[in-house]
Amino acid sequence: MSFSDLGIPVDAVESRTAAVCTNDSGESRVVIAAKGFLIVVDPATGDCQQVNFPNRDVEYPYDTFSSKDGMFYIGAGVMFYAFDPFRLEFMDALRVGEQDELCGFSYAEDEQGDIYMASYPQCRLYRYRKSERDISPLGSVDIEQKYPFHMAVDSHGWVYIGTGTSKKNIIAYDTRSGEKHSLLPDHLRTTGVGLVRQGYDDQRDIREQDYLAYAQIGSDWVRLERGEIIENMPREQPPRSWYSGESFGKLHRQLPGNWQVIRHSLSERVLILQHRLTGQLTSIPLSYSSEGASLSPLFLGPDRNIYGTSNHPLHFYIYEPDQTRLHNWGPHIIENGAGGNLAAYATQGNWIAGAAYPGGGLHLYDISKPIHIDKTTGELRNPICVTEHPIDIHRPRCAIALSGGEHIAYGGFPGYGRVGGGLCFYHLPSGEDMLIPHTELIPDQSTMALAETMNGHLIGGTSIETPGGADPISKTACIYKLDWRTRTLLNSWQPRADIREYSLLLVDSRDWIHALTSSSEYIVFDPITESLIHQESLQDWGAIVRQGWELDEAEGCIYGVLSKAVFRIPLGTLTPELLATPPAPITSGFVKRDRTLYFAISTHLWSYSLSER
Repeated sequence: MSFSDLGIPVDAVESRTAAVCTNDSGESRVVIAAKGFLIVVDPATGDCQQVNFPNRDVEYPYDTFSSKDGMFYIGAGVMFYAFDPFRLEFMDALRVGEQDELCGFSYAEDEQGDIYMASYPQCRLYRYRKSERDISPLGSVDIEQKYPFHMAVDSHGWVYIGTGTSKKNIIAYDTRSGEKHSLLPDHLRTTGVGLVRQGYDDQRDIREQDYLAYAQIGSDWVRLERGEIIENMPREQPPRSWYSGESFGKLHRQLPGNWQVIRHSLSERVLILQHRLTGQLTSIPLSYSSEGASLSPLFLGPDRNIYGTSNHPLHFYIYEPDQTRLHNWGPHIIENGAGGNLAAYATQGNWIAGAAYPGGGLHLYDISKPIHIDKTTGELRNPICVTEHPIDIHRPRCAIALSGGEHIAYGGFPGYGRVGGGLCFYHLPSGEDMLIPHTELIPDQSTMALAETMNGHLIGGTSIETPGGADPISKTACIYKLDWRTRTLLNSWQPRADIREYSLLLVDSRDWIHALTSSSEYIVFDPITESLIHQESLQDWGAIVRQGWELDEAEGCIYGVLSKAVFRIPLGTLTPELLATPPAPITSGFVKRDRTLYFAISTHLWSYSLSER
């Protein structure tokens, strides 16, 4: 019995936004953020430099900011960095405290050159003074919402923050007095994000810009000053933004002169520029070294090969055990799949079905046909996205192929600011899908795990968690039984009141329900007698691993992984047995192929042989 490191399937990282920095001499640099490092590009020469974060820090940044004097600012984890892209030097690396997961969620700069930054999930506002080279907290600006997506300042010392997601808000904060108040009336505080913008005039130099702040109130844009609305903007002239692009492809500011940045992608290792007058495109290759992208759950295809994607960026890859060969198909194979991952899989016939984050798309890959992604030929795409449920299943967590050979079911968490995820049933022959909302299942809870009974009923395990920014409503997770054909909830149980999430489920031939919870509790529940048959804490073996176990009826046991353990559970004794301790924490699972187990440790694919050497 032994472990083997099979390599890095995806040698790539994700762009985590970028900014254009221009100094007093008119020189510009494009700075692209990644997990643990920056890429600095001189657009005039094409020179590309990688600069790692100080002290070997490797946290993810969320947003980046370029100041009027050409400095670059970024927050990653609890660290704030001030970086000079022309000297390729970090001027400051400051710890902002342990209260937040991510200190740099949005930014603004005032007339004095002070940088304001807001954090997740406390919506805490910080001020960095370049002259003093210090950073200080100004307090939490919104105690209800977790995401401070947008920020602007005026010339009178007021900062405006657009927050969300369960009940969007726009907060006005006076940096001199500490006064703060909401600018959105309650009837406009719906699910979503408050939107503010810094004034932008492309006819004026960066250093000569007026410090004007704008906000969207309902359907109207307004100008803000001293914490108040002072005028409405003409509907045909909404304020322009310093930002272009979307999500992690966002860019702060633009190049001066004839060339502009069109797109940056560390995943594809390219920066695309376009000439403003001629439309000519030019590509600058981006060179960097990294440990690769972390891996999402694995899946054993009907061809007995192992499939998976990476997390941020999403690349689709295959491992062929018979040839001991890894192949990365890259970022364009999964439709609209630049970020996120395929979080759960199932198979019917030659089809592999994968449910994707973000957006809840269901992707089908026919392994009997070649991969085809060129839409201009008229040939059907393979893989292809066949349905999406971004509101009800924004973050998929489970999928199952149902008996009968025609349906795939999948579920997960809902979109930002929402409570309770739905369950989708997709019919392969017709392309029709049926969505059952959480209100018809377990209200205010999301389905995390699925299994099927011997007579074709569906068993679901739920979570009360709300990773999209809302507050949980329920107190205890459930296991439920569903006749999905008639949309009838047959029963639901709460075997233990302290369980927040049933992360993994299996049903054996006796219809006993085996569950692993988010707190690494192993539970066996008999739905006939409605009693707990077995319960045992596996917390000493580490944290739950997504898709981290399988039922092997032929061997009469369950094989699985937790972060610190490879284990088996004989169905006869129900007593978990430690097989081995991995060389590093296991992060994602799990495939059993013959006598070999496969799983991920961070960016590496690993295997564990059950055979004696």
